[in-house]
Amino acid sequence: MYYINKIVGVVTGPFSVAILGGALAVLLAYRGEKCRRIGKWIGILSVTWLWFWMTPLAGRIVGASLEREFLVDGLVPAVESFPKADAIVLLGGGMGIETNLSPYAEMWTSADRVWQAARLWKAKRAPRIIATSGRVMLSTGGLLADFGISKEAMVFLTDARNTEEEARTIARMLEKETHPRILLVTSAWHMKRARFMFEKYAPSVEVVPAPSDFEFSYLAAQRFTIADLFPDANMAIGNTAALHELVGLFGYWAFR
Repeated sequence: MYYINKIVGVVTGPFSVAILGGALAVLLAYRGEKCRRIGKWIGILSVTWLWFWMTPLAGRIVGASLEREFLVDGLVPAVESFPKADAIVLLGGGMGIETNLSPYAEMWTSADRVWQAARLWKAKRAPRIIATSGRVMLSTGGLLADFGISKEAMVFLTDARNTEEEARTIARMLEKETHPRILLVTSAWHMKRARFMFEKYAPSVEVVPAPSDFEFSYLAAQRFTIADLFPDANMAIGNTAALHELVGLFGYWAFR
């Protein structure tokens, strides 16, 4: 299932679809008249598809819809508003992989997750942080330490490859707790699928979403302008992740 998910994620990405569509359009151009007409429309649709997923408009429509549920009165909730739990589960994905080039943590756009976990710990919402870090354990741990988190409060999972495996492992870690509860920290656009995975594969654990990294809600809060129709390389990256979430949610819904 792990490799199937990876393959589906790549194949359904905006760039993959556009490249495949463009290649098919070129092949059809060398066929008969009817095939050329079909190829022309496939080419137009491929370009339009790629254009849409490179624009802020896609972020407004798709990304913001993934995050909207986790806002409170249109605002990002304060850490003090979350209940106390047995652990803060910090899903990886926001930190760079160690290269031995620097003693400092390399932060990616989703590093807000690490900040959120630290804020929750400092607000005494839970006594420990379970970080699903994989190869970025040193970066994640280093940044948490910079935020003042004690080493005793950090636990790292390095053998889980995806959210499904992380959920199963954490359920085993907390099986001795009575009615275990976790504060689940990940990017807001990833939270729906992450929560679903934990509820499915760790049914004994109460999951309280504590999202961070609201990348699209801020965009949706701004007034629409003509610039929202122009392609942007940064938006292409974010929108690709949002599309991946939609495909994943549909897949789990269809095959559950």
